[in-house]
Amino acid sequence: METTRQNYILDIHVKHRKGVLFVGQAGTGKTTIIQNFFNSLDKEETLSASMSFNSYTDSESLQLVLESHVVKRFGKSHGPPPGKSLVYFMDDLNMPYLDKYNTQSPICLIRQIIDYGLVYDRAQLEEKIFLVDIMFSACMNPKQGSFNVDLRLTRHMTLFALSTPEKEILNTIYVQILDNHFQGFDANTQKLTQKIVNATQICFMNMATNAQFKATAAKFHYAFNLRDFSKVIQNVMLAPAAHYKNDPLKLIRLWYHECMRVWDDRLIVDLDREAFKGFLANAMKEFSDIKPELITEEPNIYTQFVSSAEGHEAVYMPIRDIEHLQGVLEKKLAEYNETISVMDLVLFQQAMEHISRICRIIQAPVGNALLVGVGGSGKQSLSKLSAFLLEQDVFRIVVTTNYTQEDLKTDI
Repeated sequence: METTRQNYILDIHVKHRKGVLFVGQAGTGKTTIIQNFFNSLDKEETLSASMSFNSYTDSESLQLVLESHVVKRFGKSHGPPPGKSLVYFMDDLNMPYLDKYNTQSPICLIRQIIDYGLVYDRAQLEEKIFLVDIMFSACMNPKQGSFNVDLRLTRHMTLFALSTPEKEILNTIYVQILDNHFQGFDANTQKLTQKIVNATQICFMNMATNAQFKATAAKFHYAFNLRDFSKVIQNVMLAPAAHYKNDPLKLIRLWYHECMRVWDDRLIVDLDREAFKGFLANAMKEFSDIKPELITEEPNIYTQFVSSAEGHEAVYMPIRDIEHLQGVLEKKLAEYNETISVMDLVLFQQAMEHISRICRIIQAPVGNALLVGVGGSGKQSLSKLSAFLLEQDVFRIVVTTNYTQEDLKTDI
């Protein structure tokens, strides 16, 4: 219902060429809502172009992007092809750095275009380029980047605040998603849909609202939002009916495993881990017909590479035991040493668990991992072996003290 409202609002603003600014915390769906709306536009009438701002974005780079999406019309006028309009979408509008005058040059450029409909040719500053049949939309996270955006720009836009969806909305979204996935499962497994969503909701709401898990200088990465909820459900849906039907315990253990990976792996204080285990224990009350100790029994590691390494279809399944996982990894390490380069690794239990974690992340769509540890803790070696297990290529960017933006372009 909320998404339908937001699409309606966007449609009205695009028709009237009125800018719109969505403001909300990470995970509230700002970017996704706008991009999905762009995908639904009639390309014969309205075109769209997107750009993500970052701390290095300046007016010059923004102008190059803006000009790359327009063509010369007549005289000094530029715009989309005749008969069409163009909507620019600026993601993370408030991210550009503040200069010594406390202004942000790309935001000032957008304001200039809206006010006067022109930019200046940077090669010949006396030459004006008029931009026609264009409009701007944007979104921003008020808790990141600059906390102030020039009011002379935002006065041209209608501002909407997007909050974290309420419990009923989350239930509507994720129950439908899981119900669809569980169509091929047995009746007992299909009944778990509501319980899995409710249990995930308990963990999510506690992690997102509890003051103990707010970001601080020491725990700056404590950013728990709706994306975490989605990641849990996303990997629960890796369970195929052929291997999980008629076995509710295996599916619930998968849910428990995903909660541990999504939330527990990011906690750095024992007190926080204990609090999270309390949230999990409360959430597991949803599965009252199964003993909690059966759900939390160790080892509880799910992988895809174990089944594929043994010549079977890659299926997200639990390992039999640590010895079985070690045997598979030692075999693949020996293969890596023979075919690529010699890597002298000792596969103790914690290293094997880290490999499973890395593989779980990078096998997912748009999966990105940040590994934090002291030198020699195995970040590079475990990443290389994980990529080898999933038959992925490794490209390494070497960053030095003299590394510049030009080096970045060369690497890419």
